Amino acid sequence: MNSDEKTAAQQFSQLMQRPDINQVAARYDEMFQKVREQLAAKFPALHWKQTDQPGRAGCSQEFAAIDVSGRADAETHSFPIWTAPGNLPDAEWQQAAADVREIARNYGFDAGQVTVKRPNDNEIVFRDQYRAELNFGSAINTTLLVRTGCHLTVEAKKRGSLAPIPSY
Repeated sequence: MNSDEKTAAQQFSQLMQRPDINQVAARYDEMFQKVREQLAAKFPALHWKQTDQPGRAGCSQEFAAIDVSGRADAETHSFPIWTAPGNLPDAEWQQAAADVREIARNYGFDAGQVTVKRPNDNEIVFRDQYRAELNFGSAINTTLLVRTGCHLTVEAKKRGSLAPIPSY
């Protein structure tokens, strides 16, 4: 086994310790829905709507060896972005961010990192142990976005080993 295959095998082994992409996506979808429901209940002026489509991508950086050979064993998912027209003023932002933080923590996310803090322009990103992100921001509009970290596909997890390198 060459060093690239050895690295890919090591990365695959790490990913075997995680839930598969469908399991984690279902969990994050539940969290994402709870966040939207909580914010809609506490801030009725926010009228949420889906503003783009979900996406899938290969894993980069941390698990690049699995993708580099053309395998399709692991992937990340981006959930649709949800947007509510309008801004949460700073006084309301603090409560909204605390509500999102509480829900996110119940799903294994950290306390969040503030990435933008300007008058009436705020953003916070929560991450979990698998490098998933929950992004909550409010400026001209209020937005929510969830991206998974890298997880094996259901098929790869069931198989329990790297797929053969495709030949073209």
